[in-house]
Amino acid sequence: MAVPLVAMLLVASLAGCTGPAATPPEPEPASSSTSDPATPVTAPDGVATTDSTGAPLPETVLDTARRIDDALASGDPTPIRDLYSPAGGAATWRVVADRLSDPTNREKLSDALRNPPESRPEIAYLFADGDHGLGVSEVGRLAFVGVGQGGSSSPAPVPDAGTFWVGEFLGHGRSLAVDGSGRGTLTFRTYETCPSSRPGVPCESQGPEDVGRVELQITGSGRSASARVLDSNDEPEVPTGDVLPVETPAPGVVSLGSGDRTFVLCADGVTHLDCGA
Repeated sequence: MAVPLVAMLLVASLAGCTGPAATPPEPEPASSSTSDPATPVTAPDGVATTDSTGAPLPETVLDTARRIDDALASGDPTPIRDLYSPAGGAATWRVVADRLSDPTNREKLSDALRNPPESRPEIAYLFADGDHGLGVSEVGRLAFVGVGQGGSSSPAPVPDAGTFWVGEFLGHGRSLAVDGSGRGTLTFRTYETCPSSRPGVPCESQGPEDVGRVELQITGSGRSASARVLDSNDEPEVPTGDVLPVETPAPGVVSLGSGDRTFVLCADGVTHLDCGA
């Protein structure tokens, strides 16, 4: 049977298309804008946005951190004062304002805000750089401000507010100021008129005054709390290197030492028989 001319032309046309198959287009590369699943630890302004576990900070905490950072940079403590709602026994605003007047403290506290904060028993978030720290609650309350004490390269121990107190305490002829790092200054009367009858014991040259001065570092909690004497001008009675027990016989009351050399002091507004007049 004769093959139609149209069919012959079609076969010839197909025979001329035996070249290699066309290469399929390569897939488009993944977009470089795909977000990294890891949450960044700092915001563009440098303030940490996550805690030490990588969890995002609450907006209330982040807002407080940024406002504090801006105030530290400007040198105007007013915004910090407005945020300051001290935890029980924390330093008064007067003490905090004095700490913030030091440019070195402001710089170190600003550095602390750039480190992801840790959660501590006494505060939701502790921003720390060495021994400078800021305690911020979950609702953005600035609970305490600790400043450099001794140049430690790691976060200084922070007192457990439920066991012993941070702040200013008074007793008859004595006072104690403890910051958020547990560093304290104890001053007291020696009741020695000049010249002193006890070698090495400071005398009160201007009449009744707190001439004794002892620098302390308080650490531990519960029955294990103690205060190491870092420096003393009353070596016979409170020698440098001595370790004093620390107790809280009642809320807002601190007891340092033992036996005849025990200092009992009360926080503002707290009354206790042993704190005296």
